[in-house]
Amino acid sequence: MLVSEAQKLATIRQDMLELGRIALDINEAVLEKLEKNEISTLKELKLSSKKDWYNKIAAIDTKIIHLFALYTPEARDLRELVAFLKITNEFDRIINSSHSFMRDFPKILSAEVDQSFILEFAIPLQKTCVAALQNTLDMFDTDDKALVSELYKAVVVEENENDDMYKIIERNLLKKINKDLPLSREYQGVMSALRRLEKIADRALSIAVLMHYAKIGGEINKVKVSK
Repeated sequence: MLVSEAQKLATIRQDMLELGRIALDINEAVLEKLEKNEISTLKELKLSSKKDWYNKIAAIDTKIIHLFALYTPEARDLRELVAFLKITNEFDRIINSSHSFMRDFPKILSAEVDQSFILEFAIPLQKTCVAALQNTLDMFDTDDKALVSELYKAVVVEENENDDMYKIIERNLLKKINKDLPLSREYQGVMSALRRLEKIADRALSIAVLMHYAKIGGEINKVKVSK
């Protein structure tokens, strides 16, 4: 790759990291609000400008397409660009899920709902989201294949824990609904809101899969990790 091409690819990498850090910062802020039981202020957390966010994604996608059109990336660089083109959409979906949670969660927590019970599950669920996102972003910053594999495994562990935890929450909330039918709507709303956190971890894993492909190769979206 020529110097000019390498510089453009480096710029795209930095832009991707910026997107990821925005997603991580929002989720860390959500976790802090949950830990402090400041649920009513969750809705105050938001992007400074949704328009700027979408413009950032469009600008990155345009840079990637231009690099494809003007040059002929080879091997690892090609894999990375293909991955990045998909990852921008995954970051956007993470932000959308985060915003949906911040908007909906405070609305459905009425005074009658067992908030301590819900936070007992919501906090560790969000912790797995933050950990999965952090490990995923760390994959952008290294070319060490062994470290990439270790970080990928860490994301898998967090996503699996997140998934298992959500299933436990779902079962317990269904029990709550059966015991307290007048509050069934509220508990169903809680379940729907917490589902957004489960989706964030899913998206983090999707990004980790793509970064594993970009850094190590193999078949895209199919990663085999040795134990």
